Amino acid sequence: MRYDQTVYLITETANDGDGLNFEGTTTAKRVKANVKRTNLTLGNGEMYDATIVRVFGECEADKIGFADYDQNSGRGARKIQKVGRHFNHTDFYIVNSEVIFNAK
Repeated sequence: MRYDQTVYLITETANDGDGLNFEGTTTAKRVKANVKRTNLTLGNGEMYDATIVRVFGECEADKIGFADYDQNSGRGARKIQKVGRHFNHTDFYIVNSEVIFNAK
């Protein structure tokens, strides 16, 4: 498996201080990943267009940023719907949209 694309693992931490500044901090870690786009089918028959980001090792993230991610403004970050943990890698699932057949 090739880890040939660069992604950002974005972690958000809340401010635990007692002051009036409730704004948390955001950290972005740049890593190499294997990115695939596929259709996921659930047990009830619903199908979703999803992106699977596979990273080598055990990783933590709240959001994923691809090539269009801007570290200064935070634009382009995508929310992670599911995390799969395996022996040597971590999978992050991002649902892009629901696939609808025979729409009326």
